[in-house]
Amino acid sequence: MEPELPLLGLSDHPALAFLNTAATAESAELIPDGAGFVRWLELTGLIDEQDRAAVLDHFSADELDAAALEAVALRERLRPVVRAWADGDPAAPDEPFLAALNAVFATSGHNRQVVGSGADLDLEDRWTWTTPQSLLAPAAEAAADLFVHGDRSLVRNCEGPECPLWFYDRTKAHRRRWCSMATCGNRAKVRDFRARATKDVQ
Repeated sequence: MEPELPLLGLSDHPALAFLNTAATAESAELIPDGAGFVRWLELTGLIDEQDRAAVLDHFSADELDAAALEAVALRERLRPVVRAWADGDPAAPDEPFLAALNAVFATSGHNRQVVGSGADLDLEDRWTWTTPQSLLAPAAEAAADLFVHGDRSLVRNCEGPECPLWFYDRTKAHRRRWCSMATCGNRAKVRDFRARATKDVQ
């Protein structure tokens, strides 16, 4: 499963990483079932090891599989909204989509806990896993964070032909064009080289 790990870091925002879980020519579906969804949430940093253990202990495999199907449905509903938002549509996200996010939030919540011991204490917000559907809340929160705090001009679809991957351009000059220079970027260089070589021959 290690080949999945590089893909997770390409997006630079968890909401875009969520979009990038869909199967591509380069990778398999990253939310194939409930266990896969929980693993993706942990690898992306949306839940931690304690959350993963609590979820796996609290819900059955069938319940997690059902939550994964709902997560995929939310992902595919999110995709055109992100595209419209990144393209500058002032109506995106629209009220029905925001209502869908708020419905997800209603199934879950956070509770604040003091963790540590002695002088080494901290306050942490912990997820409350009340239903299998509450597993969608971390992804929904990532989407909400993108729309509330993100800069739509920095949300990009890779320029690679037929590449469906999205990323948040955090480069200093904001000129990032590819999901990865090692894949789509390198392919573009090869195409440009071949085009120049063909032109020189002519």
